[in-house]
Formats: sequence, structure tokens, C-alpha cells
Amino acid sequence: MEQQKQDETEGKEECQLCRITYSIYSNFPPMPSAMALNAETGEWFPFDRLKSYSNGYEMAEALGYAWACDCRERSRNRFDEQFVLRDRKGRPFANARYRARVGLNVVASGVTDAAGRTQRISTKDARRLTLEISAGV
Repeated sequence: MEQQKQDETEGKEECQLCRITYSIYSNFPPMPSAMALNAETGEWFPFDRLKSYSNGYEMAEALGYAWACDCRERSRNRFDEQFVLRDRKGRPFANARYRARVGLNVVASGVTDAAGRTQRISTKDARRLTLEISAGV
């Protein structure tokens, strides 16, 4: 099979992740009933949609691992934050159980450290992130 040429790179070097992603998915045969999973959001989408993308970055974004892209001068449009949970008096919630959700999907869960900090949480759109603290904290 002949590999398709990636468009929209504007002559810039693409990272290995984007090149490999494109080389794999651009050559897949049609699979009209197959579904693919976005690993970041947990959402399913038609697998054939991947072939409609013109470069590996768009494919990686659809599959939920574009955060690992290392292309030069590409805006990642990602949020990677660590939160500090505090009570109304400003004291940290140490050892508090929490869940971070994007929509209905849990993207992170754990227990805060002694300073009330969560693990680092990476999302595509920070406006949709919800932090839940377990009752009894």
C-alpha cells in the first residue's frame, strides 16, 4: 500500500508519535462497523473517522494521546494542573479522597497528600473538569 502524504504540516517537522500514528491509521482498510476509543475521555467513535484526518496529530487527538505530541511550534491546547484542596479556613484537606471528572468520565482519582495536593491532572478542556471530594472529609 502506498502511504498517504500528511497535509497541513506547513513544512514543519512532525514528531515521531504523529508520524507513526499517521503511518498506521492512514493505511487501514475501511471498517464501517468498527469503533475506536478515545483513551482520555472514554468516548467511542467510528473507527473510519480516523482516515478522514489529514495528519497524525489529529488522529492522536481523536484517540486521546495527543498530549504526548512533541511537534515543534504546535500549540498543545492542554491543561495539566495539580490542585490543592482546602477548607473554608484555608487549611489543607490532607488524605482526602477525590475524583476528577470530565463530563461523566472519571479522569483521575486518589487521595490528597499532607499539603492537600492532588496528583497532576491532564485534560483537554479545563472548563469541563469537576473535582469531587468524598463525604466524611
